[in-house]
Amino acid sequence: MELIQVIIDSVETSVSMKLFSSEKESAYAHIFKSTFTTLPISQCRDMDNFNPARLSKDPYPEHDRPRGKKDLDSVLHHRRSIRKEGSTEPIWVVLKKERYILLDGAHRIVATYLEHKRTIPCYVIHMDAIL
Repeated sequence: MELIQVIIDSVETSVSMKLFSSEKESAYAHIFKSTFTTLPISQCRDMDNFNPARLSKDPYPEHDRPRGKKDLDSVLHHRRSIRKEGSTEPIWVVLKKERYILLDGAHRIVATYLEHKRTIPCYVIHMDAIL
């Protein structure tokens, strides 16, 4: 997955969710107001903008695949990456009023869960530090 595209997707999501008023403001926060950490997979169950039902043995049943076969392909891609590299690319989240909001990385969370990893690499944008 291309880093620039991941950031673009995350910026677009944050603006569409009205967390930022513009792509410029969001990009600034992504670059200058984020920190790298690892996040326990268990915390993803309570994360806004993530369906906790995805953390199961069958995360994308045939009747619930928003992107069709692409959902399965994406999870498989990230599972292979985890097996080869030990982890996948970081997800992007916002931390706002002690709540995590997923911006980009649902398939990476699912792949990490299916590979029995306890944590996932994560970039966290601290909204309370911005406001």
